[in-house]
Amino acid sequence: MNGLQRNTARLFQNGGKLFVLAMDHAQTGIMEGLTDVKATMRLCAVTELDGFLVNVEPARAMVEPALIQKKLILRSSFGGTRLSSSFSSMHRNHVSPETALSLGADAVVMMIVFGEDDAEGVQQAAADIDAYHQYGIPVIAEILAVDFSKTQTFEVQANGARAAAELGADVIKAFYTERFDEVVKNCPVPVILAGGPKERDISDVAKAAVADGVSGFAFGRNLFQAENPPELIARLNQILRG
Repeated sequence: MNGLQRNTARLFQNGGKLFVLAMDHAQTGIMEGLTDVKATMRLCAVTELDGFLVNVEPARAMVEPALIQKKLILRSSFGGTRLSSSFSSMHRNHVSPETALSLGADAVVMMIVFGEDDAEGVQQAAADIDAYHQYGIPVIAEILAVDFSKTQTFEVQANGARAAAELGADVIKAFYTERFDEVVKNCPVPVILAGGPKERDISDVAKAAVADGVSGFAFGRNLFQAENPPELIARLNQILRG
């Protein structure tokens, strides 16, 4: 077992599952629930969460005693702010492997955008995955569509997940869609469920995804915009781990 395999296995050392709170959204601008990311991290640090998915600035806070035991998953790619006139298919990595290591990242999350004219972006993603692997850093690939409205479709999630895994991604962060069990079965690496837009009750989606074989959750707005995030985390952890 090499360093990359060891580091990937450590992500799932809590019963073979991974549960992270995603708070990387403010990279594109302000968002309800993320006025103070560090305060939310501290609030949720006492829960069953395995770690946090954050951008560079909040990552620096994870040296605090309450946070240091949690896994640091670092958002590495960026495609533009919400002020941009169009959704970019070129999510370029702005965090180098050296920076990820210096922050103590346990893994990075990279968005890969599939669809019309995706060749350049996908090829760049493959090169970036290889660059992180040279340092033993696991890569979690989040599957998006060039036409963002098509992101939560079977065609994009199934084909994108398989392609990203074949390009070397160690874990796939996928959105729930119809025939989600086929998305999971056709992916040779672990799949964790992305939360996406705030659901009326994310618990129902979580239960269905667990039945379909997911290896974890990476939920954002559904958690940090909840009335009682720690309570909801406890309920979802029970769904994930039983």
